[in-house]
Amino acid sequence: MIVADTNVWARAYLRDDAAQTPKAQKLLAEAQASGGVFVPLVVLAELAWVLRAKWRRESILATFEELLSAHGVTVEAALIAQSAIKATREGNGGFADHLIAQVGFQNGATETVTFDESFGKAARVRRLG
Repeated sequence: MIVADTNVWARAYLRDDAAQTPKAQKLLAEAQASGGVFVPLVVLAELAWVLRAKWRRESILATFEELLSAHGVTVEAALIAQSAIKATREGNGGFADHLIAQVGFQNGATETVTFDESFGKAARVRRLG
């Protein structure tokens, strides 16, 4: 099993570098077919930030759902990632915000505190104003 840095996933998905894109896609496909690819939650958070410059929110969430069910891919704390996807669809704020909140809730937090106006409207989130 390997773990691929966020930039490898970004090149594979964005297809924005003629030299790096085919290398990233080949590596990920080969890894999925053999030992597998591990995806840390921090990679999902970073990747959401990178992809949002070019992709719509729903495309990002659908891609993450595909990763969660892909053969040869293991996502760290997959249930937390799924909860963050669901919370992002249902509420305000970005995926990374909801991922942070869901990790906190899983570890005993009762609310998330933010300065973000949009995310501050989400359930169990308090905006500092």
